Amino acid sequence: MIIDPYEVLGVGPQATPDEIRQRYLTLVREFPPEREPQRFAQVREAYDQLRDPVTSLARRLLNTTAIDTFDTLLAAERQRQRGRRLPTSVLLSLAEI
Repeated sequence: MIIDPYEVLGVGPQATPDEIRQRYLTLVREFPPEREPQRFAQVREAYDQLRDPVTSLARRLLNTTAIDTFDTLLAAERQRQRGRRLPTSVLLSLAEI
């Protein structure tokens, strides 16, 4: 069963990377791996999916709604990525797609 990472972390799709990170840290304190290993694993997997720019972009592009068009998704991504620097390895992996 595929679990929505936004739902696991309790944030919305419009959450900023800082908001996602803060929520992740809060959940890690609430569900430490020693006490709740299964819940911690879910939280960690969800955070990893949202933290990776390639996975995050693919999720937003492939999980579109009826009102989303490529242009609106691209404009939203440009706005979200404005000012962020991607590692060279990520940029090179995008060129291979």
